Amino acid sequence: MKARLVILLLILYAIPLSSQITIKNQLEFTNWEEYGRQIVENWTDMSYQRDFFQLGMRYEINRPPDPFIFPRDSLLENFELTYRYAEFYYKDFTATVGNFYTMFGRGMVLRTYEDRNLRVDNNLEGIKAEHTTAFCSIQALAGKMRDKYNRRKNAIYGIDGEFNISKNILLGGSCISQQDAVNDMSNIWASRLSISREWVDLYFESAKPDWSNRLSHYLALTGYYSKFALTAEYKDYDQLSFKNDYGTEYNAAPALTREHSYTLLNRHPHALNQNDEKGYQLELTYLPSEKWEIVLNHSLTRTHGNKQVFKEYYGDVHYIVKNFDTHIITAWNYDLTTNTENITSIFDFLYNINPITQVHFSIQHQHVINKYDKSEYDDDLLLLEFSRSPLYSIALVGEYTNKYKLNNVTMDVHTWLYGQLTLNLMQSQQISILYGSRQEGFVCVGGICRYEPEFNGLEIKLISRF
Repeated sequence: MKARLVILLLILYAIPLSSQITIKNQLEFTNWEEYGRQIVENWTDMSYQRDFFQLGMRYEINRPPDPFIFPRDSLLENFELTYRYAEFYYKDFTATVGNFYTMFGRGMVLRTYEDRNLRVDNNLEGIKAEHTTAFCSIQALAGKMRDKYNRRKNAIYGIDGEFNISKNILLGGSCISQQDAVNDMSNIWASRLSISREWVDLYFESAKPDWSNRLSHYLALTGYYSKFALTAEYKDYDQLSFKNDYGTEYNAAPALTREHSYTLLNRHPHALNQNDEKGYQLELTYLPSEKWEIVLNHSLTRTHGNKQVFKEYYGDVHYIVKNFDTHIITAWNYDLTTNTENITSIFDFLYNINPITQVHFSIQHQHVINKYDKSEYDDDLLLLEFSRSPLYSIALVGEYTNKYKLNNVTMDVHTWLYGQLTLNLMQSQQISILYGSRQEGFVCVGGICRYEPEFNGLEIKLISRF
């Protein structure tokens, strides 16, 4: 570690003034009062760019590792250099050595990304070469994928190409191969077609692994007409999941469920299962005038045995006039994981007192019906927020459930309340301080979810940019 720091200091000392250095630091401190546990997490990202090349690194601190995120916390280092790369550019070519993120098509074969809210970082460590012109885009790579404990196993090799057949038609294909401990290779192949016109876009991708005779498909159609926009998607995933020996998936196909920004709508989400899913999602947007926007969404997911695992109907009426911004939302969904029907109503209201001062009020109500025992209960959430851009915002969030009244439920707490203060300092520092209690729930993006346990204590987040 000392040698790495010496090398870094020598590089920084040799950097000419005309070059650009970017540093971003994200610190999170959590004090769980009920568990008597204090956790410090920190990500420091540094990059240096000059002319035709770029260098970068990320240093992480998990002290101690959060056991709710890393159950086998002894496998994770408290201090570790987790990401480092060198990238070189020459005309239409780009070469990367070290760690990198990439995606083939819509992710049916390969998708690597970082999402710190989910605590997902499945970057590849190896080498990647890209060639991009007006006619084609080709990338080839080799490397090993990271799991949540920063372990790497199994080398993969991949190639992806996309070609402009005509002005409006793109044709592409991709493949990745995994090498196991005895040098046997597993492969997954995909082809895709994209057609764009003035009023409609069509995308189709099909994937075939060599460990199954099944084909998997994804189809998306987006159309525009007058004041209407329609998106229709279809999925059929059968034995599609491709994993390394640590169980980390190389691919992440589109989930075809609507991503929600409201807390109660994420309480009963759908987790993507790439081995046995088929279904669709439809979303219609109507703009009757400049003041109104209406969004209707419906999604359905079943197994290949025709068992329903997720279903949702969602409607959002959005009204904007002068200083007012209002959402009225209603949704119904069924989730097989908890075997519940959930009816949610939301009223979200923003009022701009002046160009820099805003008041935000949101009330969310959810009625839950348990399909196992037919029991029913309600959750309510209230948010009050005052912000003065770009200096600060103050929020108060409370939640209540009457689930504790059920005969088969034992709950010590049925109300939660926390306050949050966010300060922006010198345009390069943002600090957020949260104190109080928060109910358990899920954080979900694109069908990938992380469970957050009930929280009571202090949480501090600091983001710095230089």
